[in-house]
Amino acid sequence: MWRKKLEVCGEARDRETWIYTLSGNLFGSAEGYAFQEETRERIRSGIKKMVVDLAAVDRIDSSGVGILVATMWSASQAGAGLALASVTPKVERVLSIAMLLEHIEHADSVDAALAKLDEMKLDVPAP
Repeated sequence: MWRKKLEVCGEARDRETWIYTLSGNLFGSAEGYAFQEETRERIRSGIKKMVVDLAAVDRIDSSGVGILVATMWSASQAGAGLALASVTPKVERVLSIAMLLEHIEHADSVDAALAKLDEMKLDVPAP
């Protein structure tokens, strides 16, 4: 079956860091938009560093790219950092075509993505 339902697993690394592990297809589905809304809520609640592990994502469509862009935008507006980890070749092709990888931190592993976020100067914008 080509349309694998998106599954989202999230865990706190510490008070300001959240790791999401996605599996299946990142499409414009109810699950995809629920993930987007959950990331917004996490950012609003004070998360300053977020990693999205894409190692088990089989496919992504333009709506899935939009979900990642919206998440990136929400993070940047709140002075938080977002990084993608373990982008598969299939997903990387789509993100490269969309030129998203030029604008979002990404690394080969969750630990490497966290290290990139640790290097970033994250400032909360003034209200």
